Amino acid sequence: MLPSGALPNKFTFTFLLKACVHGFSSLSRVHTHLILLGLHRDPFLRSSLISTYAHHHQISVVNQLFCQEPCNDTVVRTALVSAYARCGMPEAARKVFDEMPQRNSVTWAALLSAYSRCMRDAEALTVFRRMLIEAVEPTEAALISTLSSSARLGALMHGQRTHLLIVLSGLSARSPALETALLDMYAKCGRVDDALKVFHRMPQRDQPAWAAMISALAAHGRGAEALDLFDEMLELSFKPDKVTCIAVLHACSHAGLVEKAREYFNMMVRMFGITPGLEHYGCMVDVLGRAGLVEEAWNMIHSMPFEPDEYVLKSLLCACCNHMYLDYAEWTADKLMVMNAGEASSYVLLSNAYASLGRWDDVHRLRKLMRVLGIPKASELLEILAKVENFSYAEVRATTEEFNPDENLGEGGFESVFKGKISDGRIVAVKQLTMHSRFSPWLLCTALDASACTFLHCSTPLSQPCPHMINREEQIW
Repeated sequence: MLPSGALPNKFTFTFLLKACVHGFSSLSRVHTHLILLGLHRDPFLRSSLISTYAHHHQISVVNQLFCQEPCNDTVVRTALVSAYARCGMPEAARKVFDEMPQRNSVTWAALLSAYSRCMRDAEALTVFRRMLIEAVEPTEAALISTLSSSARLGALMHGQRTHLLIVLSGLSARSPALETALLDMYAKCGRVDDALKVFHRMPQRDQPAWAAMISALAAHGRGAEALDLFDEMLELSFKPDKVTCIAVLHACSHAGLVEKAREYFNMMVRMFGITPGLEHYGCMVDVLGRAGLVEEAWNMIHSMPFEPDEYVLKSLLCACCNHMYLDYAEWTADKLMVMNAGEASSYVLLSNAYASLGRWDDVHRLRKLMRVLGIPKASELLEILAKVENFSYAEVRATTEEFNPDENLGEGGFESVFKGKISDGRIVAVKQLTMHSRFSPWLLCTALDASACTFLHCSTPLSQPCPHMINREEQIW
């Protein structure tokens, strides 16, 4: 084009900058031509230039572009907020946002993304709330970021209110990405049946939607349903990706379907052209180990094209100790101790295996080694119990008699969990237990992660206090 004497205009450069997203080497030349032709001051081209450099994480160039010629144009400053969001710099994004004389819905979405990308989810939801207070209509990107943050926090109430906004806006019917974020939120909040409802109501299901739903079912221990859905996905000619295959193998592991796992593992390479990664091998080792096929799991680890990581080795060690393959267990434990000498679980598993066989000299040797290395047994549990608060049985009884069974926080492998309040008004999670009559039939606690999926197991007698932590969802909305 240039040798012919034709000069590019700003529309030409718009397409050139889009092409540079996939090739950084040409970006500096395009930038040079923009300067030579005097087009670098155009707000739209300048914002595109900032976005393209940010895509390649060239934040120093982005700073130079803005600092050399500061600009109050909303489009340029919004691009700058998005650039800092992409590069994991929420404070810088917030500073630019606060200095903007005018903001639009895209600017708000960019700031929301800045916090959500960095897993600062409570702050992201605070931004979303402020956005609604200021009567700014949320974009699809803002809603997806909000749902992602709600999912990671386990903030079901916030997610449900966001769902209502989506329905009222009419966006859900047009956006598979938004529907996928919605079902992922319900699944991570323990409401897998609600996630299924969202999935089945989707007018169009793309590959990420299938993958998210299969992963959700597998994570909640509903392996048979996950595999049925995977087979349905294949019948509709959707091609699975690596993440979907991990979910399928995970489902096989928890359902004890060894032959199915072998079949799907072979299909990955033969039918889908997916090269198995470390996580796929880890799932297979877990499947084989749970089924007692320790020799096959051992051989698989030694046939992998890469070194096993901690997850793979711990799966093998558990299988070796459970099925008394002591030679394999010692080799695996040695590898784990080299990888992470300060982690107690490898020592404890091997020590328990020795004790089961009456090898007390080996048990004492391991315990002495742990003392020398300063590794306390069950250090994780002690750390957890040191940080939580206590309450009396009277508070347990008062709370569990008054809680509302309609306030269900979730269902899953942890059974039914409800929301309740203790005497000072703080929110706790209430879980019904099946226990001997001398124990409380209820447990008050909060998930160790915010999603209310993993709970402290507490079988405390009535005369002793139970540990609990606070569910902070109500502080968010």
